[in-house]
Amino acid sequence: MLVGAGPGDITLKMSEIQDEVLRYWLKSCPDSDGVYPSRGDIKIADMRHRMSYVAVLDIEAEPVDYRYRLIGTKLREFLFHDYTGRSLREIEGKGPGSKIWSIIEKIHQTGQPLFCEVPYVGPKADFKQASSLYLPLAHDHKTVDKIMIVSNFKRIEQIDISDGFGPSDARVYPVEWDKTAG
Repeated sequence: MLVGAGPGDITLKMSEIQDEVLRYWLKSCPDSDGVYPSRGDIKIADMRHRMSYVAVLDIEAEPVDYRYRLIGTKLREFLFHDYTGRSLREIEGKGPGSKIWSIIEKIHQTGQPLFCEVPYVGPKADFKQASSLYLPLAHDHKTVDKIMIVSNFKRIEQIDISDGFGPSDARVYPVEWDKTAG
């Protein structure tokens, strides 16, 4: 069962790549409840172009920590740094008590996939929102030891400045804030 952090049909909010990876993950799950695919069940050749939007976190036991094993090339463009090999505890603002830690910890503890949307914070100023699909993986098909994350980013739309405003008068804002539209 996919747990969502928002109202409505969760799959309608996912990007095409997130939806494809979710379907692949479900197909890779052994046919019983509480059983997860292993990292070995996820074939890179089957994932092709989708892998550039994927990160994989290893779960470390004592103390509990989450370490980036892999960060796809497209995903890396949206981060301030390449965090490959680093743990969440080592990254400022991502350790215990942070939003990302809480999300990862929830998947680790419950074994439930999760989809959520959060404000985007990163080097690309023209993007406003990130959505991530978190999928548990288990080497023994029972004990979650990795989490696969599939991310998508939504761009901010600019207003039409053809009505006489100069470039210094242009404001960047999400389309849904435009009360004149529709």
